[in-house]
Amino acid sequence: MDKNTAKRRTDIAAETIGKQIMRGKLSVGQVLPNDQVMCKTLGISRTILREALRILGAKGLVKAVPKAGTFVNDTDKWAMLDEDILNWLTNTATTGRLEPLFLEMIDIRLAIEPGAAALTASRALAPDRQRISELFQSLKYANTPVLSYEAEAAFIDCILANCHNRFFNSHRILAKTSLKLLFDHTERYKHLSLSAHEAAVRAIINYEPQNARRSMQAILLQASPIIRNKKNPADESAG
Repeated sequence: MDKNTAKRRTDIAAETIGKQIMRGKLSVGQVLPNDQVMCKTLGISRTILREALRILGAKGLVKAVPKAGTFVNDTDKWAMLDEDILNWLTNTATTGRLEPLFLEMIDIRLAIEPGAAALTASRALAPDRQRISELFQSLKYANTPVLSYEAEAAFIDCILANCHNRFFNSHRILAKTSLKLLFDHTERYKHLSLSAHEAAVRAIINYEPQNARRSMQAILLQASPIIRNKKNPADESAG
């Protein structure tokens, strides 16, 4: 087996186990089945299984206890900003888990993004301020849910990218994932008001950090009532 094939099989195995954890099929505190059972179930070698578990351990999902086995970690140990974990979590979320997941994401975005917008208003270079303005225009004229999501995601990402603080980079995938969920599982496109987005652009263009902070907060607070009155397309198709 070449290295690329082994890596693909390892990644698939890690994803499969990771999603089982997200779904609760492997619950917090549970010891994983022994190597022989897992290898047979997943159709992989012991070498690939061990590498997959190493990956999951690095993400905080599992922990190995000598002579006891490998256990599913408490959720407070999970690397929640890890791109794989975010994808697995959102891809496996059932209808009942969507609202709490949405609200958790909005909580952390409210804690971070208004401050990022204020920093961008203070620090962004002139071409980057212009780029943010252009992205707002794309959002303003987006006429489908897909175009609206892509435009808003690019708009928010550009604000986060131009606060000139590298620690915000790890938050960008969460912001994008949160928006994707909103557009996929709610009627955000129908109810999206752009007045706060426009105010944020004006504040950033005019070097007004406090106004940028308030405007970004207003953008995020729009999501809460939409989440609580969401219509899940999956529910409608099932009906």
